[in-house]
Amino acid sequence: MFNPRDLQVCVRNSSHQIIGQLDDFNQVQLVMRYNAVSNWAMDISATPRNAALLAPALNPGGGLIFKLYGTTLLSGPIHTFSYSSGPDGTKKLTVAGPDDTIHTAAALVFPDPAHDITSQTTSYYAVTASTAYTETLMKNLVNLNLGPGALTARRKSGLTVETSTNRGRTGHTFQYRFETVLEALTELARLAPIGTPAGYLGFRIVQKSASAGIEFQVYSTTNRLTTATFSEGRGNVISSSYEVKAPTATYAVLGAGRDTVAGSANTAFVAKSLFGYTRADSVFPGYRPEMFVDVGEVDPTATDAQAQLDEKAQDALYAAATSITISMDPQDTEQLTFGKDYFLGDLVTVVVPYADPIKEQVREVELTFNAQDGLKTEITVGTEATTSRKTSGSTKRLNNLADLIKKLNTRK
Repeated sequence: MFNPRDLQVCVRNSSHQIIGQLDDFNQVQLVMRYNAVSNWAMDISATPRNAALLAPALNPGGGLIFKLYGTTLLSGPIHTFSYSSGPDGTKKLTVAGPDDTIHTAAALVFPDPAHDITSQTTSYYAVTASTAYTETLMKNLVNLNLGPGALTARRKSGLTVETSTNRGRTGHTFQYRFETVLEALTELARLAPIGTPAGYLGFRIVQKSASAGIEFQVYSTTNRLTTATFSEGRGNVISSSYEVKAPTATYAVLGAGRDTVAGSANTAFVAKSLFGYTRADSVFPGYRPEMFVDVGEVDPTATDAQAQLDEKAQDALYAAATSITISMDPQDTEQLTFGKDYFLGDLVTVVVPYADPIKEQVREVELTFNAQDGLKTEITVGTEATTSRKTSGSTKRLNNLADLIKKLNTRK
């Protein structure tokens, strides 16, 4: 169903203007992740024209835009450039990088985005029982910390923020202090189910289609549980594997506020108040692993304390729930093709042996375009706690430990 002409690879300059198109690539690999930073890589012949478009020294600040069937899948800066030659005289360029969503991972949520770090006027970027919709709050975060509304030094050149269409829900209460904008966006998006059954909000930064520049966008995922069903019996799955892991926590103890330990020779602090939250798990009923969540930034005496605690608990237990991961190589059909009939974040149904059909979100899509073999697609469907097969368990544990240390250092 695919031929190389279905994939368009465009090159942009530092001003996000398209300056050329590449048709002679050997291979392109895109790893698209839902509400996370995606990655891309490309091998192409080392011709003078290709080098002029791709080499950072010749096109500083340049990047690539990838379109499938006329729709932009992702865009991003060139962060890796390499040249190699073989004994047979072949010369190759390899370029790679993240998608433009990387800019949300490179920006922090300032307590007071209107002032420089040396002139902060408050301890937290706080929202209390907001009447604004989730989408609006997400776009405000981006606008004030790296978009057109940010301080000049923090502003990402060429970035605009799409107008909000008021998706999600109202009533949010939260506080942020030097988390990355990506972390804050991910937390807000997962707390905003919409529709019945629930769909969710996705977000990304991508090249504008109509003009130069990049744009922060929020989109609604789609419930395709009845229209996007994958199974070997339907002939749309080449190979697959799935894994179910027990939850890491179904009961959370939240420690809020700060109290000084009496009689301590050195200054020491403990949680002022403790709160307990339970989330039932239907896959492993009766299993009750416990976890402690330090939410010291929440003042237990505040009028909105309950709302803050509810959101913190929901977020922690959501991420700790049963992990269901399905990896498969789908066979594109006239009725079911990625980019046309389903997309990242959509709810789909996968029929697996020894279990009921699994109904979860598309979390990751790897697309490999080869000039000889065409298109190969691999998708990962699963829960929030899904571990990508491209992230080793040890790396994930180190990342989790780093996140914990950072949170302890920022909650002061």
